Amino acid sequence: MNGYLAGCHGKTRFTSRRAARRRARQIRGTGGPAFHTYRCPYCHAVHLGHHRGHATHLRTGPHGPIPVQEYAA
Repeated sequence: MNGYLAGCHGKTRFTSRRAARRRARQIRGTGGPAFHTYRCPYCHAVHLGHHRGHATHLRTGPHGPIPVQEYAA
């Protein structure tokens, strides 16, 4: 898997941090997780992501995402 697929593919692309922050507040307001915004090094758009240490899954499974609860460290 290349960096683009791991970091960008399938994520919503926002044209500005303001729009991304607004969406993050909407998600948080409906009981969802807290997200942070970041500029993607591959598509140069803004994405939403989990804060470090708060991911719900890892992207390194041969058969798709592995939930953190099932990951044997």
